[in-house]
Amino acid sequence: MDVLTRLAALIIAILLAIDGFSGERTETLRVDGHTRVSRWRQGDDYRLQFAGGRVQSCAVGWSAFNALNDGDEVSVDTSRVFKSCDGIRRGDEVITQSRWRRWFLLVPMLILLAGVFGWIQFDRRIDDDGRRGGGWWFS
Repeated sequence: MDVLTRLAALIIAILLAIDGFSGERTETLRVDGHTRVSRWRQGDDYRLQFAGGRVQSCAVGWSAFNALNDGDEVSVDTSRVFKSCDGIRRGDEVITQSRWRRWFLLVPMLILLAGVFGWIQFDRRIDDDGRRGGGWWFS
C-alpha cells in the first residue's frame, strides 16, 4: 500500500474508533413523521423523522415504528462522529436499542489498522509472464 492509502486507512480507522468508543450523545427530540418504504422481494424499511435536534431521522424496526406517534417526545442516543442512532427511549421505556453496533465496528477498524501497519498487504497478482491479472488479493 502506498503512503496515501495507508494515511487514508489510518484516518478512517481513527474515526471508527472515536465513533464506536466515545460517549453517546443524547438529545430530546419530537417525532415529526413516519416513513415506510416497501421493496419487492425484501422487507420494508421503516424510518422515524425527528424535529428539534441534530438527528433528522433514524432507521427503526416495525415495533418501534408502530410504538411511537407523531408528536411524541423521545430521547435519542446517537454516536458522535457518524450520528448513527444507538437507541430511542420514551420516558423510562426503551423503544429500540443497538447494543452490538460498537463491537461490529471493530472488524473494519482492525482490518484497516492491519493494512496500515503492514500486517496484511493488498497487492495485485502478477502472472508468471509478468502481466497483471485478476483483482486485488491479500498476500
